[in-house]
Amino acid sequence: MSYLGSLSLTSARTLAVFAALAALSLLAGAFLLPRWAPRRFPRRTRHWLARTVLIVAPILLVTASGALVLNRSLGLVKTSGDLAELIASNVEEPAAESGGEVTIGDQPIASSSLDASFTRTEDGMLTTTWTGPISGITLPVFVIKPRDYSPTDGKTYAVIELLHGYPGEADGTTQGAHVQEALDNAIDAGIIPPTIIVAPSLSVDEEAHDCADIEGRPAVYTWAAHEIPAFIRHNFPNTSDKRDAWMLGGFSAGAYCAVWTAMRTPQTFGAAASLSGYDTQIEGQMTNLGDQYLADNTLSTMLSKRVPDGLRIYAMAAADDGAGGAPAAVKMAQAVKSPDTVTTDIPPTGGHAGPLWREHIPTMLAWWGSSDKVANAVGAAPTAATAQASEPYAAIVPATNVTHSVRPTAPNGPATLAILALLSAASLTITWRFAGSWRARLSGEEQDWARESRFFRLPMPRVIARMPGAAASCVTYLVRLTSLAFTSLACAAFIGVCANLAGGFYTSWTSVAESFMEGLR
Repeated sequence: MSYLGSLSLTSARTLAVFAALAALSLLAGAFLLPRWAPRRFPRRTRHWLARTVLIVAPILLVTASGALVLNRSLGLVKTSGDLAELIASNVEEPAAESGGEVTIGDQPIASSSLDASFTRTEDGMLTTTWTGPISGITLPVFVIKPRDYSPTDGKTYAVIELLHGYPGEADGTTQGAHVQEALDNAIDAGIIPPTIIVAPSLSVDEEAHDCADIEGRPAVYTWAAHEIPAFIRHNFPNTSDKRDAWMLGGFSAGAYCAVWTAMRTPQTFGAAASLSGYDTQIEGQMTNLGDQYLADNTLSTMLSKRVPDGLRIYAMAAADDGAGGAPAAVKMAQAVKSPDTVTTDIPPTGGHAGPLWREHIPTMLAWWGSSDKVANAVGAAPTAATAQASEPYAAIVPATNVTHSVRPTAPNGPATLAILALLSAASLTITWRFAGSWRARLSGEEQDWARESRFFRLPMPRVIARMPGAAASCVTYLVRLTSLAFTSLACAAFIGVCANLAGGFYTSWTSVAESFMEGLR
């Protein structure tokens, strides 16, 4: 991979470089607007070339800097190469083979094929790149251990497998959700028994990942449902092999996959957690297998048709989730048959974004520990009473229906979009049309300020004209800089709101602020 393709989009250094370039472009643009316009050029050429470059450059750099901050918080795209692949996949997505799912029976596997050598990341996770012996998938796998974990401590550990969404990666999602902190806190408080968490990558190619083993594509179901559990049991032999000790959870597209996979693999998973998941798959090649396939693989339909076996499901989504997570949770709760259970958790706001998931990871853990099935499966002290009395568990907001409306001034609201569109258009017009003429009269110049710009027909220029030359130049420079900076911020905000509307991520300015603060750390 080339250097440009390997450029990290989550590092503080990259953010600092783009922020510095943005600041430099603003300072230079404000200085050059009245100067970088050679009189030998025709007026139209000068108008379009010089001013367009000077104004567009800071807009793009400010927008890129803001995007990098949010990306650091969410961990959506790791490198510039990943970004290029994501853009390419959104431009053209080839149709999948229509052959449906491939049945892969139990196969004897050599014990050595499960061996792995781990390294520790800067955030304390264990990571390795491993090849599934059946699927052939070679991808990173991340493991989060409790702070006091030891393979010889005499404890038996439960396991949570977490699936990331699209776009995104396993390490970025778990880090952004503060999973390590939530895990340690829950164990220390006696809310859950000793537990490790495994987060495998699902990015088998440049396309949105799937849950199923689809003909012509890597066997993702085999990887997540069979190979990863075998991998964990082999490399961490003090983990339980009992169904009630294993939970499969996920975020967004990974949430759909978590519930779908858990229902199809009851011998391994006794619980599933959906954080902003869908009822019907809306991404990946599963969507190309026909309407009947999608109908048969709708989670609420699967729940209503399956033979209930005590599967526990936690379904969390904000009521204002534009991706339909809350209605999906309600549909699953309405379709479930005892002894299967679905616990809905529908906070009124939160959108489809990292701050919501970070806030509800402790709640997910408390819900999991609220049944003594988990503790019994690993021979640990009961956790149900402690979990049910905990603050995270009390935060669960059950719901049987969902009603919400988009607030006009929210990050996805029509008023916000309209206001930013007007501000962007107005500031662009002013900066592009007039700002290049906002300058102090230089010594020896014959310049009619009234003719130079409408701006100078206002009283303020006459005040500036009475100032010493250096002071006047400084003031007019600051005016141009302010105009250019405001234009860049307004346009960047407008672009961001448009992207948010397309992705359906944020529904409150609080969530946006939280993500920005997280990304700046």
